[in-house]
Amino acid sequence: MPRRVSRHEFVQPLPQRNGIDPVALLLPLAGEDAASAAAAQPPRPTETFGARTVFEYLVNRFYPHDPAIIAARFEAHEVKDATGADVAPTAPLAGQKIWYYRELGNERKVPFDMPVLYEDEWVLAIDKPHFLPTTPNGSFVAHTALAQLRVRENNPDLIPIHRLDRPTAGVVLFAKTKDARAPFQLMFQNRRVEKSYEAVAAAVPELEPGASVQVNTRIDKTHGQLQVRQLSQEEASAQGLETNARSIVTCLKIFDLPAGILPERSTQNPALPLPSGRMTHYKLDPITGKTHQLRAHLWALGAPIAGDVLYPYALPIADDEPALPLQLLARTVTFTHPITGEDITITSHRKLALAP
Repeated sequence: MPRRVSRHEFVQPLPQRNGIDPVALLLPLAGEDAASAAAAQPPRPTETFGARTVFEYLVNRFYPHDPAIIAARFEAHEVKDATGADVAPTAPLAGQKIWYYRELGNERKVPFDMPVLYEDEWVLAIDKPHFLPTTPNGSFVAHTALAQLRVRENNPDLIPIHRLDRPTAGVVLFAKTKDARAPFQLMFQNRRVEKSYEAVAAAVPELEPGASVQVNTRIDKTHGQLQVRQLSQEEASAQGLETNARSIVTCLKIFDLPAGILPERSTQNPALPLPSGRMTHYKLDPITGKTHQLRAHLWALGAPIAGDVLYPYALPIADDEPALPLQLLARTVTFTHPITGEDITITSHRKLALAP
């Protein structure tokens, strides 16, 4: 079936560059009382970093070691206000919002293998590989599914409807037009989507092939913390809290990992434990959608997912181990199309490296 495309007008103070949006930044008001700035609606930043002009602020806050980076942005007319007009480097800090291009760092190379699984006028589904971030985050900006797809599909309007963690592979949906974003995002927010995953991990005691167990825990994510905080149902109840994370874990097959399928130790991340011996292939059906839910739930069952660098322990930051990506795959996404009413199931074609 031919791929159908649709485009909408795209207007912003600065255009995307290689699929990457400019940075929008709300500036402080030099000389304003900090308390009144914090109480403003919306609140304005109060720290001026000793600056009184826009140029000084950007340099002092982001590039005190290399002011030429910011100077080049102004010289290239790449600092704009909300109307698209140039912002002068000598412009005073006045609580205004500006747009400019961030300086990209040296990003690690990651795979860009993103075959299209489904597409219509409104939505695009890809088969995301392991290690590729869905959206810009931290040290990855250009090397993300979003930036690369915007360029490949020649569509600056692309926006992810949901996300997968960087180590997780599988189905990810992107809205193709601005009008399509709300109905698809509401579909996910209202849990009118069924998702299934697969994972390879150690065996859960007494869970035989074909058997399932439902995991109910309390999961909370604190900003800045890598791991989630998880309480068992009993622990949550003792603290007067309700569980908010539920998954069904089904044992598909118990098998012996073939010898030689993995190196004796990881050369990229020496702290990463490499599994061996008896393993289990699982089907995972999340009922809720909390951060790291499936990883945390298998950890709670005593069977953290093979290749996990966060659970049970947050390992030191290291290069990815290509021989052992996180053995977690978003296999299917099923929903009723919010615009056409069609029932759709999208299935990943990938295979976990350790799956039998």
